[in-house]
Amino acid sequence: MIANESPPILSRTVALRCFVPADAPKMFAMSREPGVRAWLPDQVYESEAHALDVVRYLIESCRDPGTPSLAHYVLGVCARDLGELIGHVGLSPLDGQVEIGFAVEQGRQREGIASEAVRALAEWALPRFALPRVLAIAATDNVASCKVLEHAGFQLLEETVRSLHGRSGHVRTYERAAARDEASWVERASGPHRA
Repeated sequence: MIANESPPILSRTVALRCFVPADAPKMFAMSREPGVRAWLPDQVYESEAHALDVVRYLIESCRDPGTPSLAHYVLGVCARDLGELIGHVGLSPLDGQVEIGFAVEQGRQREGIASEAVRALAEWALPRFALPRVLAIAATDNVASCKVLEHAGFQLLEETVRSLHGRSGHVRTYERAAARDEASWVERASGPHRA
């Protein structure tokens, strides 16, 4: 990644940006929602102070992202019209490859926001980090997350039994490969810009 090229990443309705300390109360509140408790139990925070520690870690990771195959790179998802934090989307190491993960607050689900955020980050990250592909893993029973990934252009690779967020069960692995000649969805949505 070129040092002076950093988020925000803009699409039609969302902006992806690095976290700021003021995001901690919202991150804490979102971590207490039923969907996060059910599907992302390792992202439920004990207190606002715990959420602030996580936000500070994410801020540092954003300053020097290196490569997402070695360290986390997580951005806040904001409603582009209001600028308020409504979720997160990020890249994480997975067995020498890169996995994408996401969450959007309960009150803003089923609006296409998660799919748009996942698509925008994947399309930005593939060339920026010279990744051949980005993987995504979702519990098979988490139908909403599977639909998000499919709407974001990810293709189903396999369904297996494995551990995910500390629980063993049926999971689906998806892939988004680097496009060669396809114009970036982010650029089509918002016009050319510097990411």
